[in-house]
Amino acid sequence: MDIDLRFELPHWLYWGGLLFFPLVYMAITHWRGRVRAGPPTSDDVSEDLNEAQQVHASGNVFTRFADRLSEFGGVFVAYWTLIAVVVYFYEVVARYLFNSPTNWAHESMFLMFGMQYILAGAYAYLHDAHVRVDIFYAKVGERGRAAIDIITHFFFLVFALAFIWTAWTFFASSMNSQVWPWATGFSDEVSFTEWAIAYYPVKFALVLGGVLLLIQGLSRLVKDIEVMRREDKSYG
Repeated sequence: MDIDLRFELPHWLYWGGLLFFPLVYMAITHWRGRVRAGPPTSDDVSEDLNEAQQVHASGNVFTRFADRLSEFGGVFVAYWTLIAVVVYFYEVVARYLFNSPTNWAHESMFLMFGMQYILAGAYAYLHDAHVRVDIFYAKVGERGRAAIDIITHFFFLVFALAFIWTAWTFFASSMNSQVWPWATGFSDEVSFTEWAIAYYPVKFALVLGGVLLLIQGLSRLVKDIEVMRREDKSYG
């Protein structure tokens, strides 16, 4: 066909979709789950209260918060995959049916997948989905694994802090210092394509991903210390 679509995704729709689509989808999924499960019973309420009391009593409020934050972040960015299906479907139809290929479809998706990869790091750490060399780690018990984690946590902290600092440098340099007080760049950086999307939200995702990873790492450290303390009490 000779029809030229000439559609270019607005920047506000791109960022708005990344921000609000997962929230709406998660809210709908949660609502449908509650409708199917029915109202909570008195036993469910008492179990929730007992669990809350145990959390505050054990001092694990921070670890629960960090774990839920990592869980939410991982699920949130996972729903971006549905956006990719829609965008690539449009690109295929526009390119092969209407002979109207786009640049923004590819650019928007590789930026989105880059942010998804970074922001899902804390979720992967929470579920031990990252790559691990299990030469010694898998052969020791819970106490041994906790000890190894505590020893190697120093290297994790160095990596996480260095990552956050570097990411912040990239983020600050991508914004206009005459407009933003924390910025160090001469202007707001945009892509070199005709879409000209702003890069500073993408680079801020690096900072946010590093902070989330650091929080989850601290939660893991607290859990490992609790394992060692629990084992010490059992021996005492």
